[in-house]
Amino acid sequence: MKCLWLHTNKCFWITGMLFILATTGCKKLVQVDEPDDSLTAGTVFSNDSLAQAAVAGLYIKIMSSTKFLLNGGMSLFPSLSADELQRTIAMNSEDQFYINAINPRSLTVNTNFWKAAYAYIYQCNICIEGLSKSTGVTAAVKNRLSGEVKFVRALCYYYLVNLYGDVPLVLGTNAEVNALLPRTSVNQVYKQMETDLVAAADALTDAKENTTPTTYAAKALLARVYLHLSDNTKAEEMASAVINAGQFSLQSDLNAVFKSNSKETIFQWAPVMDKINAAEGFMFIQPNPGIRPTYVLTTNLKNAFEGDDLRMQHWVGMVTSGTQTYYYPYKYKIYQSINGNAPTEYNVVLRLAEQYLIRAEALARQGKIAQAVADINTIRTRAQLPDISTSIGNDACLQAIEQERRIELFAEWGHRWFDLKRTNRADAVLSAVKGSNWHPHDRLYPIPFTELELDPNLKQNPGYD
Repeated sequence: MKCLWLHTNKCFWITGMLFILATTGCKKLVQVDEPDDSLTAGTVFSNDSLAQAAVAGLYIKIMSSTKFLLNGGMSLFPSLSADELQRTIAMNSEDQFYINAINPRSLTVNTNFWKAAYAYIYQCNICIEGLSKSTGVTAAVKNRLSGEVKFVRALCYYYLVNLYGDVPLVLGTNAEVNALLPRTSVNQVYKQMETDLVAAADALTDAKENTTPTTYAAKALLARVYLHLSDNTKAEEMASAVINAGQFSLQSDLNAVFKSNSKETIFQWAPVMDKINAAEGFMFIQPNPGIRPTYVLTTNLKNAFEGDDLRMQHWVGMVTSGTQTYYYPYKYKIYQSINGNAPTEYNVVLRLAEQYLIRAEALARQGKIAQAVADINTIRTRAQLPDISTSIGNDACLQAIEQERRIELFAEWGHRWFDLKRTNRADAVLSAVKGSNWHPHDRLYPIPFTELELDPNLKQNPGYD
């Protein structure tokens, strides 16, 4: 599916139909009258064209709301919760993430994350069920589209478990069943992610088009999942499959890493609104020079950059307002659009540098230090930093990987926040940075209060009762 579908009325029409179907599954038997001119669930998946438009409609929904789960939200809020970003202008709804005092009634925790994730998951489930029952969609298209939506479902669950811990595992569209689901353990949800991604990797192709999921996107996300599961052999295997494919390469120009034509990108969301670039640029860059940025690097993160690291020069912007100098994320270079031109920066979800760092950590945890250091140095070389010695010990190697992940992936998709929790380093690191604002239970966000009211089988995370 090329960008052409982004501008067709058919996709928006079907998006509306899928939204209605998803809404009836998300809420407790909510009655929604179907518009007279809408498609029925059966006709949505009656042929290749309509089925492809239905899946395209899912992507449109994902990219239609800035600061939501899969459109900027994960690059912002977890960065506030960790030790990466802070606001320069008080705003209670976002400051609560920075001071780790999130209200269970927070609209962001509910609307932007929980409800958004499950809305996308329901649409994935509708597509999976519709495709499996369809007799009008050709086998090749059915296989590919099923792989795409299983990838998206796994991506949603990855963020849900890393934000909330145990979550309901919704795999069908039965409203009565879904309304009363209890929380499923993180490990079981990860196993479902693995199942979905293995199926997606088998079903999808190695096409160079990276604005829809491919087999390499599935393998890249699988590598991340295996790292979380401490299955280091498989994490190494999946990351190597992507690295050795020959289809991707580290972008030598750091200013071009997040451009739509970057050689480094494995998977990216294309903007759905004409002449609008990536959400990260809109969030982090001010439209006019000299204006104080809203989100800035913490002093802790700024000081973590080494010497003449090119990433500090190219990925961190600087603004002086009055007597104060501010440093802000500048990986994306375009605020919104330039003179009404077509977008040139997309929302990069998976890129090759992460795969090198996943493989480095997987190798180090298997005791393969020299190989791990080689991958670390691949990333450091691009930043024009000196190599790390292969003679370092295991602990020092893992510490070097944490440092490289922190700098390479800062303000991207919650990596730092999730890394600190995954490696059990959150308490040690964040108590030193946040002081009395930090408590061990802050590692998980609260289950939204409204969801607890709707589902008596849901239990709140500790510390939020």
